Amino acid sequence: MTEDIRKVKNDNALNILNQQLNSISAENQYVTFQIGSETYGIDIMLVQEIVRYQEPTKVYNANPMIKGLTNFRGQVIPIIDMHKKFSLPEQEYDKFTVVIVFEVKNKTMGMIVDRVSDIMSFREEEIQLIDKDFEEDIKTEHIEGIAKSNAQIVLLLNANRVLSFEELDKIDKYNKIEN
Repeated sequence: MTEDIRKVKNDNALNILNQQLNSISAENQYVTFQIGSETYGIDIMLVQEIVRYQEPTKVYNANPMIKGLTNFRGQVIPIIDMHKKFSLPEQEYDKFTVVIVFEVKNKTMGMIVDRVSDIMSFREEEIQLIDKDFEEDIKTEHIEGIAKSNAQIVLLLNANRVLSFEELDKIDKYNKIEN
């Protein structure tokens, strides 16, 4: 299969996922994606779009987890390198690498993920919220819960805590400078 045909098939998959995003409104639905070897999910209601990764404009002296800035629908937004955010080894971007554009606390940003998996629904009993006892054993400040579906475990991101207040403040300053 030629590279052009693979690119078209991958673009078609992104288009289908984006169409599903626009037509979904149910609770407990998550866009699931891979970062390293783990599967994560983010509340579908926060996701604006999933776009193919393109190298963002670098911002020198920025927080190392900020890969750069990009133009999204006429708005300059920061792009977060989730490998750096989670202290994972750097990984080469490939044809499956995408940016999930989402909004949190009235700020739009993107996060680079290795690949989007699916849109999944979980019943209440399939979601285990992170409690204080669990936090002592595992660093969970970015996780709001763990969803179980058959043999698969999905770590549910708390989008409000993907970035700290300090990091959100810095992003707000980038947006003011660039916009």
